[in-house]
Amino acid sequence: LHREATRGLSGARLQMALGGHAPVSRIGQELLEAGARDEVGAAPATCANIKAAIQASRSIMFNLVAVYCLEYMIYPGLDDRETYCAPRRWYMLMWTCYNVGVTLSRSSVVFFTIRRVWLITIFQSINVAGWVLEVYVGAIRRSFPPEGGYAIMAAWMVIVGLCGGAAYSNCMYLFNTKEGVPENLRELGVNLGFVMSNIGIS
Repeated sequence: LHREATRGLSGARLQMALGGHAPVSRIGQELLEAGARDEVGAAPATCANIKAAIQASRSIMFNLVAVYCLEYMIYPGLDDRETYCAPRRWYMLMWTCYNVGVTLSRSSVVFFTIRRVWLITIFQSINVAGWVLEVYVGAIRRSFPPEGGYAIMAAWMVIVGLCGGAAYSNCMYLFNTKEGVPENLRELGVNLGFVMSNIGIS
């Protein structure tokens, strides 16, 4: 809506539309830049453009795909093994906790951004290693009977969701704002990221 409301405005009229006579805010500036990108137009998905989009945004794509693959390895993969002998409700509770984490962290980009998304990828890799160890050893689930261990694992699942949602929202932010990515290739980069993520998940 903001983009539509500010399209075609400039100078003082744009400042008024964005909230008065104060200097244009960071979000207002990003809206200006996004509006300018809309006028550039998206590049078609030709072989040359796909290669150029991958070249320009490969680090973003890699982290988006990696975190998606890692989080789906944990849920439903490792979670299914961890809750195999537990009451049925724990499997669904893990799903709920995962989605709570995803929802919270996807909205976090409004308040702060993480430009070094590779840190999230590393942290999610540590989560996978921890879950693999727990599935095979069962240290947490056996140390806190009768179901205290599953409650700890559910809290851990919130952290897994936080990593996944933060990676998604910050990668989308970087696709649209990172310097060095040609304006006409940004949309193509986002779409390629989604395609690669779906391939990785399946």
